[in-house]
Amino acid sequence: MTLMGMTGFGRADGSADWGHWVWEIRSVNGKGLDIRLNTPSGLDALDFETKKRVKARFTRGNLQIQLQVEHERVESGPRVDTALLARLSRQSRIQAQLNETLPDNLSQLLNIKGVIALGSSRSSNTFDDDMQAQLLDSLDEALSSFEEARASEGAALLEILTGILDELELNSKKAAQIAQEQPALVRERFIARLQALQGEENEITEERIAQEAAVFAAKADVKEELDRLDAHIVAGRELLSGNGARGRKLDFLCQELNREVNTLCSKSASLDLTNVGLALKTGIDQFKEQIQNVE
Repeated sequence: MTLMGMTGFGRADGSADWGHWVWEIRSVNGKGLDIRLNTPSGLDALDFETKKRVKARFTRGNLQIQLQVEHERVESGPRVDTALLARLSRQSRIQAQLNETLPDNLSQLLNIKGVIALGSSRSSNTFDDDMQAQLLDSLDEALSSFEEARASEGAALLEILTGILDELELNSKKAAQIAQEQPALVRERFIARLQALQGEENEITEERIAQEAAVFAAKADVKEELDRLDAHIVAGRELLSGNGARGRKLDFLCQELNREVNTLCSKSASLDLTNVGLALKTGIDQFKEQIQNVE
C-alpha cells in the first residue's frame, strides 16, 4: 500500500433533474481522525453514512467535508403582490378625495410595476432515498479524488524519508568506525583520572580503583547502542515499505532512535564521535518533522 499523507483536497459534482450538487473535502494533519461535516438541513441520515464511508478509508487527519446543493428552479405563473395592490388602492381612494389623479380602477392598478410579477421558485428542499443515493455516489468520487491527493503527498514524503534514513545509516557507519578508537581514548582518560586521584588522596584503595574502572568501562563500549541504532533504521525502512497507517509507529520509532543517539553522545570520548552523534540527532529531528504528515 502506498504511503499516505494527511493533507489533501478532493472534489466531485453532479446534477439531476432535481438540482446540482458539489462535494469538497479538505484535510490537514491530526493525531486522530476528526471529521467535520457541513451539509444542508434534512440530510441527517446522509451525515451518518458519510462519516461511515470516510472512516472505512482513512484513519488520521482533520477533515472538513462540505456539500452544497442547489435545487432546480420551477417557473411559476403570474404572481400578484396583494399587499402592494391594497396599499395602492387605499392611496387611490385618498387621492380621489383630494381631487388628485391616480389610477382609479383595478386594471390600471394592476398595470403598475411591481404589482404583477412573473417569477420562479426553487423546488422542494426535501431529499428522498434516490436523491441521497445519488449524493453518496458522488461522495465516493470525491473520496477517491481526495485519496489520490493524499497518495501523491505520500509518494513525495516517501522519497524524503528514505533519503533521511540513508543519511542516518551513513552516519551510523561513521560512528562505528570512530568508536573503534573509543577504548584507547577511555583508557587514557582512566589513567589520567587515577593520576589525579593519586594527587588528591594519599592512598587509593582497590575498591576506589574498581569503581573508577567500572565507570570508564561502561563508557568505552558503544557497540550495543550502534547495533540498536542500525536495527531501528532497518525497522524504519520496513515501515515505509509496509501497509496501512504507519504514522504513529514511525513516531514511536523516532523516540527509540533518539534514545540510542543520546546514549551514544553521553558515552562519547572524542569530539569526532560527538559531532557524528549530533548529526544523527539532526537527521532524527528532520525525520520526526516529516512523519507528522504521514497517515
